[in-house]
Amino acid sequence: MKHLRRDQLTLRHAVSQATALNAPGGTIVLYVSGTAALLTSTFTSYPSGSYAIPLILLISLVIYGLMTFSMYEFSKELSSSGGYYTFVSRGLGQRAGFITALSYLSYQILSFTGFGILGFMGFVYDVFPSFGIQIPFPTFLWIPLSLVFIGVVSWLIYSGIRPSLQFVSYTIIVEVLFFIATSLALIYEFHARLSLVPFTPKPVGNDTLALATMMVYAIGTYVGIGGSIPIAEETRNPKRNVPLAILITIAVLGITIILSAYAQVISWGAQNMASFGGSQFPYPVIYIYQHDFGYISTALVAVLIILVLNSFFTATVSLGTNATRVVFSLAREHVFPERLSSIHAVTGSPTKAIVLVAVLASIITIGTGLAFEATSGTVNGLLNASVFLLILESPITYLVHILTNTSLYSFMRKEGKRVSILRHIVIPSVSTLTLVFAVVVAVYLDLSPPYIYGIYGAIAVILAILITTLVVSTKSRRKLELIGDFSL
Repeated sequence: MKHLRRDQLTLRHAVSQATALNAPGGTIVLYVSGTAALLTSTFTSYPSGSYAIPLILLISLVIYGLMTFSMYEFSKELSSSGGYYTFVSRGLGQRAGFITALSYLSYQILSFTGFGILGFMGFVYDVFPSFGIQIPFPTFLWIPLSLVFIGVVSWLIYSGIRPSLQFVSYTIIVEVLFFIATSLALIYEFHARLSLVPFTPKPVGNDTLALATMMVYAIGTYVGIGGSIPIAEETRNPKRNVPLAILITIAVLGITIILSAYAQVISWGAQNMASFGGSQFPYPVIYIYQHDFGYISTALVAVLIILVLNSFFTATVSLGTNATRVVFSLAREHVFPERLSSIHAVTGSPTKAIVLVAVLASIITIGTGLAFEATSGTVNGLLNASVFLLILESPITYLVHILTNTSLYSFMRKEGKRVSILRHIVIPSVSTLTLVFAVVVAVYLDLSPPYIYGIYGAIAVILAILITTLVVSTKSRRKLELIGDFSL
């Protein structure tokens, strides 16, 4: 079978890919305030509930850590651009592998559009006017800007994975160090407010259901942890470096994001949390950096905005890179049309897969943006469209991890490897049960629009994937004969 160029990337590149896919800067701005807005609008009886955001993010990290255990174990055994669907195909068989492939691609493209493009546009449209920068023709300018954004990202992916990840790795180091340093400075400045209360459920009235519901949204904070898996085929010594990259990425993201969230809430003050992430302060971190750093506040805000914009950009590059690798892998194994596996002779990039992802992203971005703009106006429309797609992707992501968890034990048995009850049965099962519980709670509590639309949309997408799998496995079973076969 065709394969991508080997040994192009080091451990640093693998960690950078996963960290950038998670976009720590964009996550700190978007997810922290988004979690606050969702919490206060859904659980109105807890006006200061946002003070517990550090706890919500910590729980989400623990849950996602359990979710990553299966992919950590698999990545020590298999190295393929097919990533998760290769794991599941080897453990549960062809149909489960095909479901995983379609689910993973859906999640990657929804993240590409919802977080990367619409997140970027929503941030620009919402923040720039507050600094006196007026956007001309705001009603429709976001459309050509989005297409240009997709074009630039696609060009960078097309230029080759090593050049694109060189750019990503340097900028992500600056981004992480900036937020760690400034968060520590805020904690020092407001040391009199230091408290462990943000790491307790007290701000949400010790309501377990509220915490579980918030996790459905907040767990998306860490979805990039496994971002190094689809580039394993191009990474040097992948069965060592990819598992190691997963562990390092957990540490980097956990420290950066939770530290920043804690710095934000204590800077804001427990008594003021009702306005945190509300309509008056949609991005509280920007307000904090504007007012709490004295004479260097202006410079820090400028740096913050540049890094956040770049964070959306590098995340989109990483998401697009992974999506194109999975498309390439499926075409190589004859699941998708074989022409999608063509590789550029010079850059080594899967050219036609890049074009396909760019086209799909353009359609989803413009269609979703226009739909929400028609009902909510341009700024709120872009923000709501972004949140909708982020919520939409979450249960689909959970399905990928549930299948990965379930397949680990079967894979170990099939390969004749020693099975550990704790590592291969208990931990994956706990992760799966937690994810199922989170989705059930989200539907049961009937989140406010546009959040609940995303949950219902995810259910519709998953049903469509299951129906497609049934049709393909029944009428074109030969298409699935080689799915998940390739591994270095």
